[in-house]
Amino acid sequence: MKLRIIIAIAAMAVLVAVSPAQGRRGFMRMGAGQQMNAFLLRRADVQDDLALSADQKSKLEDLQQDLQSKFRDAFQNAQSSSPEDRQKMMEKLGDDANKAVNAILNADQQKRLKEIGIQFAGNSAVMQKDVATQVGLTDDQKTKIQGLMDEQQKANQSIRDKVQSGEIDRSEIRALQEKNRKTLDDAIGNVLTADQKDKLKTLGGKPFVRKDNGG
Repeated sequence: MKLRIIIAIAAMAVLVAVSPAQGRRGFMRMGAGQQMNAFLLRRADVQDDLALSADQKSKLEDLQQDLQSKFRDAFQNAQSSSPEDRQKMMEKLGDDANKAVNAILNADQQKRLKEIGIQFAGNSAVMQKDVATQVGLTDDQKTKIQGLMDEQQKANQSIRDKVQSGEIDRSEIRALQEKNRKTLDDAIGNVLTADQKDKLKTLGGKPFVRKDNGG
C-alpha cells in the first residue's frame, strides 16, 4: 500500500477518534478498523497468510482501487465537516468496505484478517469500539487513553506546523509521526492491565510474519 493512503486513513481515524461523537467520547467505532483491514489486503504478506486465490486477488484489487478513491474524497470532505458527520462518514465507509471484503473472503479468511489487523494496530487496537469492549476497558481507562490520543494529535499537529514554518524538512515527517505512534502505543500499553494485554494478544491470533516488502 502506498504510504500516503495509510497516512490518510490514519489521519481520518484520528479526526473521528478525537471527536465528541455520540456514545463514549473519543473511541472509534468498528468502521475505522474495518477500513484499515481492507487496505491491509494489498500487502503480499497478508495475502499469503490468508492463502488468497488468484480470483480473490483480482477482485480485491478492483475493490481497493474503488475504496482508495472513495477514501480520498471522504478525507477531503471530513476536514470541513462536523464531528458527527465525520463519524457517520467513517462508519459508512467502514461498513461498505467490510461488506465488500466479506463478499470476497471466506469465513476463515475474514477471521484471520481481523486478527492481523489487531496485530498491526498493537495496543492502539483498543481504540476501536469492538476491541475495547472485548478486552473490557473501564471508563477510567477510556478517559486516560482519550487524553493520550489528544496528546498525539497535538504532537502531530506540531510536526505539520514546523514543516510549514520550515523548521523541519518534509523528509522527516514519516519518522517523527512513527515516533509519535510508537509513543502512543507504549503509553496505551501502560494503561492496560496484564489480563487485558493477554486478551488483546488472544484476539490477534497466531503471530503474523511481516515482511519488509509486504506492501
